[in-house]
Amino acid sequence: MFFDKLFKKNKYPENAKYKKGDFVNFKRRGEICFGYIYEAFLDKDGKITYTIQIGGQCPALIYNWKEDEILGLKTK
Repeated sequence: MFFDKLFKKNKYPENAKYKKGDFVNFKRRGEICFGYIYEAFLDKDGKITYTIQIGGQCPALIYNWKEDEILGLKTK
């Protein structure tokens, strides 16, 4: 019972606009970048935030990126 709460895994939000693995465009530091959706969460306000993976050979993760700051899906 205690361990269920301690190791509870966050579920992917059902109303998330982008799904895990989607290739998206977003604006970062004044430039348009692209990356893959790595994970999605609900923040304190109940809004959806994403973790986005950028880079190729040496990838990095960008945390707490708001859904309204993502420009849309990138066409391959």
